[in-house]
Amino acid sequence: MHATFASFNHRRAHWKRHVTGASIVNQRTPIVRSETELNQWIGRIVAGPVRAARDFVIDQTTYADLYAMAAHLRPLFKPGAGAPPVCLCAEDKSVVAAALLSSLVGGPALVLPYSLEPGVLEEVRALTGFDHAVVDGPRVLPEGVTALQPRVGEGRWPAAEGLIHKAPATEWVRLFTGGSTGAPRMWSKSVRNLLAEAIAIIDYYQVTDADRMVATVSPTHIYGLLYAILAPLLAHAAVAAPAPSFPAEIETVLDKAAATVLISVPAHYRALNGHPLAPKHLRLAFSSAGMLAAEDAAAFSAQTGVGVAEIYGSTETGGIAARVRAAGETDFKPYGTVDVRIVGERLRVRSEYLSPGLADSDNGYFTMGDRAAATPNGRFMLLGRVDGIVKVGGKRVDLEAVRQALKDQSGVRDALVIALSVGRARENQIVALVEGETTVADLNRALAEMLEPYARPRGIKVVDRIPLTAAGKYDRKQIEALFHICRPSGT
Repeated sequence: MHATFASFNHRRAHWKRHVTGASIVNQRTPIVRSETELNQWIGRIVAGPVRAARDFVIDQTTYADLYAMAAHLRPLFKPGAGAPPVCLCAEDKSVVAAALLSSLVGGPALVLPYSLEPGVLEEVRALTGFDHAVVDGPRVLPEGVTALQPRVGEGRWPAAEGLIHKAPATEWVRLFTGGSTGAPRMWSKSVRNLLAEAIAIIDYYQVTDADRMVATVSPTHIYGLLYAILAPLLAHAAVAAPAPSFPAEIETVLDKAAATVLISVPAHYRALNGHPLAPKHLRLAFSSAGMLAAEDAAAFSAQTGVGVAEIYGSTETGGIAARVRAAGETDFKPYGTVDVRIVGERLRVRSEYLSPGLADSDNGYFTMGDRAAATPNGRFMLLGRVDGIVKVGGKRVDLEAVRQALKDQSGVRDALVIALSVGRARENQIVALVEGETTVADLNRALAEMLEPYARPRGIKVVDRIPLTAAGKYDRKQIEALFHICRPSGT
């Protein structure tokens, strides 16, 4: 076996030595926000803006404007616990924040689709039954759905003592995920789930009203919702209106906004690798929605002097842990609000961020789809996805090791390796999508020297860019279509 596989297995053996049976990773009792504390934070939010003239969306919407928009929406929402949810069909951060405020003070739960494409909205409507949608402009909505567009000057935020807000355990939003996983999945989030995590972000990363944030991700994805909407709203910080994705756009928006915080995803850090970047005010950079390549993290740190905080978690669990490679961290440190255990390489988590109904019967712990090993000082190392080990012809193949073998080749910027079920026997077939300047013939020659025959991809395609979802994750549907794989609806 070639050194690439051998070294990968050697590292796994080294990590395994830290684990014997069940391991408690963090030794401290996790922080849980009290009802009193959460209600105090809710009270601050619904009391109205502390500094009305300060920008929420830079050069676009003040905090006074934001609360006026929320006030306009409030009477348009159907009141009561039995009211159908309202779909949030907007990318404008001030509209998203206004809808959240209106929902918080007695409005219905908000549905956040993973895409605003008409087909996706039809699909989500069939699952939730929404008949109204908050929009930020003209949108193609399902037939029979009424558009609600909040406006400044058509509403006045009432006095706090006249408002009845949601209790911390009440459902606030329903987040949908899709694209990278196939059929859409819905995750409910309570007021406690979202507010407790936003408060923790502010505390842990010292977010203040002096911060100015740029996000390259959608505000209706859990990562963008927490970091680019709720955290700045609670801290009275400011956010930039655009969501740039190309290097020159990101550079321009960072400079124009005098940004102190960048909220981005691995694909965008990869695009920035090699692009001249010298933001003058940046102090924090975040990455989530996938694993950030070490070389991209190092390049960003070298260019800007700012290390990237890589956030590990998921829509259903919220944030679990973080690492900063520029600080010499290769493993992850759990947040003080999250209880982490490892049982037989399976990572289990418990926190107040878990979507209601997620916890299994094991004392409230949820078992992640990732394998992990405990490392010193209460940290853990990720070993790959549970579904990343597949059998091909009766042989075990680690898809991440195949991916790394491809990424090690000259001209390859990124690679994705997936297993597709083919034939009546549902045999796995490995295929790979490669981003960069190389050829299939060159890659096949290199892999023939590195991997066993059964571990080599049966199909390789080279593309300019690997398709991504709006959340910055690999778009599984588009990728499978490139290999002419069509899956039945709902699979």
